[in-house]
Amino acid sequence: MEPFGPRSVPVSLPARLQPPDWLRRAAEARPALVFHTKGPHAEKLLAGGFRLLGALAGHAAGQGWDVQAVEFTPDSPAFAASDTRHIHVLMEDFPAYGPRVFHAVPGYLRGWWFFDELATRNNSSIRFQAFDPRSIKDAFAIRFADRLRAQFGGRNFTKFAQRPRGEEAIPTGCLAFFAQGFNVPPHQTHYAGVLELARATIALRRGRPVVIKTHPKNSLEELEALAALHDPAGGVQVTDASIHDILDACACVVTVTSAVAFEGFLHCKPAIVAGQVDYPQNAITLTNPARLAEAITAALSRDWPHDRFVTWYLRQHCLEDRAESLPRVLERLHRKGLSLGDVNGQGWV
Repeated sequence: MEPFGPRSVPVSLPARLQPPDWLRRAAEARPALVFHTKGPHAEKLLAGGFRLLGALAGHAAGQGWDVQAVEFTPDSPAFAASDTRHIHVLMEDFPAYGPRVFHAVPGYLRGWWFFDELATRNNSSIRFQAFDPRSIKDAFAIRFADRLRAQFGGRNFTKFAQRPRGEEAIPTGCLAFFAQGFNVPPHQTHYAGVLELARATIALRRGRPVVIKTHPKNSLEELEALAALHDPAGGVQVTDASIHDILDACACVVTVTSAVAFEGFLHCKPAIVAGQVDYPQNAITLTNPARLAEAITAALSRDWPHDRFVTWYLRQHCLEDRAESLPRVLERLHRKGLSLGDVNGQGWV
């Protein structure tokens, strides 16, 4: 099956987004694969820009199923969870379990996707999985991680556009604090506020420089609050330098739940997170901000298997956005008892 690109829209994908009540009005329609989506995700899906989902849609259509895209609303998860007819793919960070529900959104590294039956990102089922580094061959993990390092760090590439590398000097051995929005997003758990954790990091720096990276989505008020922490004489640098320059230079990443902590694994840097994430197997989770000093010591004293973890996380639990990943999607459908995935008709897993 050939990959689909934005200029080669799979004919199995719908031409437009249906209104939220479409499913209620089409209760007697033939079984459908239904994508619940909105905004940029909806636009890219309908344009055929997601190869993996385009391949899934093509397979469903080939099996005689209808394929639809419905506008996502806060009511979508509950409706999908209660439905007994269709297969639902929720394309938002909104946890919901149902016998015919999956969740699919882009992952922390561009080109890799969640396809999970519980949720995405911090709520995904990956956080419940036991990671044994011995299960991953070291040589394979190094080759895999090296390819990702060249793809992302080598090209200064990440989710948001970055300043050119080398434009600003970053002190070697610093504590790198990565900010995010100050408000807690829905369905997330934070154990410390962004400003609270930034100030705690500064207070505990013990001679180490602290570099605070602002977030592209910080509001003007949030940027002003972070800028007020800038104190070159006191060893505190607030910057919007490339995350890859900061990750290369730092000794440790401190953040609430930013995905940059995961990207830091490619730079072989330990991470302290002050919130629920789905990669706790390879990070220190700080549940009490008063214990940050001990957390930093623990993070710096451990020999972290970063390459093996990234390999385990991505290759065993995420999917590449390409048509060739379709068999793994179908296997997940099959394991959930959905006939669309039992392509061999064997009736067992």
